[in-house]
Amino acid sequence: MRKPGISYCLVTVCAFSLLLIRCGSEVEKTATPGWTPLPTISSPPRPSPTAIGAAPTSAPRGECTNDAEFVDDLTIPDRSNVEPGAELDKRWEVRNSGSCDWEDGYLLVRIGSDRFIGADEIALYPARAGKNAVWQVVLTVPFDPGEYIGRWQALSPEGQLFGEEVYIWVYVPTPTPEPTPLGTATN
Repeated sequence: MRKPGISYCLVTVCAFSLLLIRCGSEVEKTATPGWTPLPTISSPPRPSPTAIGAAPTSAPRGECTNDAEFVDDLTIPDRSNVEPGAELDKRWEVRNSGSCDWEDGYLLVRIGSDRFIGADEIALYPARAGKNAVWQVVLTVPFDPGEYIGRWQALSPEGQLFGEEVYIWVYVPTPTPEPTPLGTATN
């Protein structure tokens, strides 16, 4: 037996939606004093991170596909010990393994959160499909001792993350206390 409550609820929601669409401009004019609508965001929101080695993402650029493949760490090997507050120039060699050329609008974006200080997004160096390129970020290491990992991934002009993640993984060692000189003997 069908419950009348579900149909009634659906009809009510549809009717209310139509009323809001029809009266939308009048609702804005009679807004509550002190209420400020949120600004409209013109750029696409930053996508959520995807898994390492995610499948290529098709882009509405004809029939091409965006993809990127990690080739090599060019600077700062994984698990390197670095000085507190050091500025690091991290570079990765990557291959444009998709069929889209990386042109204006392609970015390298930080994904997840980390404690490195530096830009959250950097323009990708242009690379034709099938060719290698270098991705580079300049970051400042925190002063606190510990392990730090920063993850980065390519972002298409359409706002889609693609390709393999690249990362920087360093340690800031705990400082070794300086030995205190022993007092000198006096006569």
